[in-house]
Amino acid sequence: MHDLDKPYSDSIQQWRYACDCFKAAFKFDPHEMVTIDTIREMFAEITDAHQLSQNASVSLMFALYFLGYVTLLEIMKAKDDSFEIGDLSDFYLILDHADQWAHQSADASLLAEAAAPIIQATQKVMQKLNLAR
Repeated sequence: MHDLDKPYSDSIQQWRYACDCFKAAFKFDPHEMVTIDTIREMFAEITDAHQLSQNASVSLMFALYFLGYVTLLEIMKAKDDSFEIGDLSDFYLILDHADQWAHQSADASLLAEAAAPIIQATQKVMQKLNLAR
């Protein structure tokens, strides 16, 4: 992580930076996620509307990615009731990293406001799937 909190510039540049940070942290290309285009559109809409800093944008991207993943799990479970969700302990690191980036943001309160619907949606899906952190 970086201690440089760059102000809002351009959501597409910030998206690329956030994806690079994700890949560096988790050794996984976020573009392999089926819903990554939807996540990118949500990211751009929120980042542009709130003019989030780079650190806040990275936090948002990680949170959106996590929501996308648990939503895919929810869809799989709905399609096949016998679908088993494995241990997500390592996957929760994404949320931990999102929190760390948020805490480094000079605009953390703005991020909290912008991300509130994402956090609420994530909590609802996790409750539905009986996932606990």
